[in-house]
Amino acid sequence: DFDVKLMAAAQQGNKVEVDRLMKTIGLKVPVETKYTPTGVTFDLKTQPEPSSNVSCCTLTVQLKWGN
Repeated sequence: DFDVKLMAAAQQGNKVEVDRLMKTIGLKVPVETKYTPTGVTFDLKTQPEPSSNVSCCTLTVQLKWGN
């Protein structure tokens, strides 16, 4: 059910709903979302180090739908 809701919201360009759904899975890092007609990309970034204000790591997850 989650995947269907996420895909529908992303395909409609409903960033607010995609962000809300992503928060329900308990992520502890900021998530940046990007949309294309065939999928959605999530960039999960670590919190910046206080001394340098630079984030060290990013994990990119791409979801594609269709055949």
